[in-house]
Amino acid sequence: MISFLKNKKVRDWCLFDFGISSFPTLVITFFYGAFYARHIVGDVTEGTSLWGFSLSLGSLLAASIFLLILFISSSSLRKINIKFFAVFFFILIMSSSSLFFFNSESNKYYPLVLVVLSFIAFEVVNLFYNISLDKVATKTSKGLISNLGWGFGYLGGLLTLLIVLISLKFTEGNSQVTPSIFLLIGPFVGLWTLIFGYPHLSSLKKSYFYLPLIKDTLKELKPSSLGWFIISYFFFNNGVVCIFAFASMFASFLFGLSESEILLMGVFINLSGIFGCLLLGRFDDRLGSEKCVLLCVIMLTLLSGSLFLVKDTQLFWFIAILIGFFIGPIQASSRSFISKKVKGNNQLSVFSFYSFLGNICSVMGPLAVGLLINITDSIRLGMLIIPLFFIISLIPYTIKIK
Repeated sequence: MISFLKNKKVRDWCLFDFGISSFPTLVITFFYGAFYARHIVGDVTEGTSLWGFSLSLGSLLAASIFLLILFISSSSLRKINIKFFAVFFFILIMSSSSLFFFNSESNKYYPLVLVVLSFIAFEVVNLFYNISLDKVATKTSKGLISNLGWGFGYLGGLLTLLIVLISLKFTEGNSQVTPSIFLLIGPFVGLWTLIFGYPHLSSLKKSYFYLPLIKDTLKELKPSSLGWFIISYFFFNNGVVCIFAFASMFASFLFGLSESEILLMGVFINLSGIFGCLLLGRFDDRLGSEKCVLLCVIMLTLLSGSLFLVKDTQLFWFIAILIGFFIGPIQASSRSFISKKVKGNNQLSVFSFYSFLGNICSVMGPLAVGLLINITDSIRLGMLIIPLFFIISLIPYTIKIK
C-alpha cells in the first residue's frame, strides 16, 4: 500500500481527495448545517427543512450538468478539456470562501445560494476525480487505490476537524472571538482545497476526456452486473447523502450535542472511516468490489435503522462511529467497481450517467426528509427515510442473484 504512494500521480490523486473533502466534512456534514439552522435562521425545525430543500436543489442542478455531458456525447464534440473541470474547481473555492460574509444578521436565503453553488461545483469536481482514477491505476490495483484515496479523504476531513476543534477550545467562553472561528470555516475550506487539490489538476492540464456516442454508453449499461449495480447505487446513494446532509442536525437537535462535540464526533467518525477504507480496500481487488458494497449496504441498513430507536447519547456515539467505518468503503468500492467494468474511453460518459442518477436520487432523499419533518414536525421520524433507501437498494442484488 505504501509503495503506491511513491508514485507521484497516485499520491497527487489521493491528495486531491484530501483537499476537497474539507467541503463535505465541514460545510455539508459537521458544521454549516447546524450553524445555519441555529444561528442564521434561528429556528432549528425551519432551518433543517430549508437545508434539506437547498441540498435537493443542488443535486437537481448538478444532475442537469451531467445530463448535458451525456447530450454532448451525441453531438460532434468528442472530448472535454480539463479546463471544464478547472472552472468548477475554482467555483468551489470561491463560493465556499464567500460563506464568511453571512451571520445571524444576514438574510437566511443568501448563504443557501452559496451552499447550492458549492454543492454543484463539488459534484462536478468529484466526477473529475472519479474518472481520473483510470489515469493513475491499473485494473488490478483500482480497488486498493480507490479505497486508499477515500482514506486520504477521511484523513483530510479529520485534520480539518481537529484544526477547527482546537481553535474552538482556545476561544471557548469568548463570545466575541468564537463566532469568528465559525465564519472563517468557509475561507479555510477554500484555501485547503486549493493547496492540496491543485497539484493533481495541474498534472493533467494537457489531458482530454473522451465522449463516446450515447448509444455506446447505453450498451455498457444493458442488463448486466454493471446495470443492476447502478440501479442499486441509485437508491443506496440516497441513504449516504442523507447521512452526510443531516448528521450534524440529528446529533445536535436529537441528542443535544454542542457544536464542539459534533466536531469531536466527526474526528472519531473520520478515524473509523480511514480504518474501514484501509481494511476493506485490501479485500476489494481480491474478493470483488461488488461484495464489499453489499456488505456495507447491509450494515448501514441495520445501523441507520437502529438510530430511530436509540435515545442514549453514548450508544448514539458508538453507532455513528460504526456508520463511519462502512460509509467510506461503500463509495470507494462503488467507484472501483465501475472503473474496472468500463473501458477507458467510456469512463466519462458512464460516470456522468452514474453521477446523474445519483444526484437525481439525491434530490429524493433530502427532499423526503425535509417533507416528513415538515408534516410530522419530528426530526426523529425523518430519520426513517435513510434505512428505507438502503433496503430498496438490496432489491437489484436479489434480482441479479435470481
